Amino acid sequence: MYRLAGEPPPEAHTPDTEIRPGLQRLLRRLDDTLPITVHDGRLDLLARNAAAAALFGPLPAGGRYARNIVHQCFTATTALCEVLGDAGTEHLTRVARAELRSALGRYPADDYLQSLFTELWTTSTTFRTAWARGEVGALRSAAKRVHHPTRGWLDFDIELLHDPESDHWIMLYNPRETA
Repeated sequence: MYRLAGEPPPEAHTPDTEIRPGLQRLLRRLDDTLPITVHDGRLDLLARNAAAAALFGPLPAGGRYARNIVHQCFTATTALCEVLGDAGTEHLTRVARAELRSALGRYPADDYLQSLFTELWTTSTTFRTAWARGEVGALRSAAKRVHHPTRGWLDFDIELLHDPESDHWIMLYNPRETA
């Protein structure tokens, strides 16, 4: 209704946690073609297709923030380094904390984001040091190198597509051509 009237809709208090059925179908149809992950505005992994599961392996163990990118960056550093290497982990960590700052700006009253921030602030010296840099930003494309346990190092061009209505981020991992 707001858009029809030429007015911006009211800001959401939290990102949507439900993935549209059409996006779910797209994930399934591209299972064997292209790794795809879907994240919400809190930086939680909502879904991934079979190709992404094969690339990244099993999901992290349970816990409130088990699917949160920022939490993984500062609590699962060794595992990330095995998959992304040192440079890839540093890049992801920098992007994730900048995205967390943006998410806190979009959803300042979100209890989940506030408690995530508090936990990282109180438990991680690395997070506190990195947070002090004040980085804010949004990555829309990137190059990523991923170590697969049986296939070795794989290179991808990453494209991020945003669905502003639900505040979902669709990450497409396009394999780079080898020369």
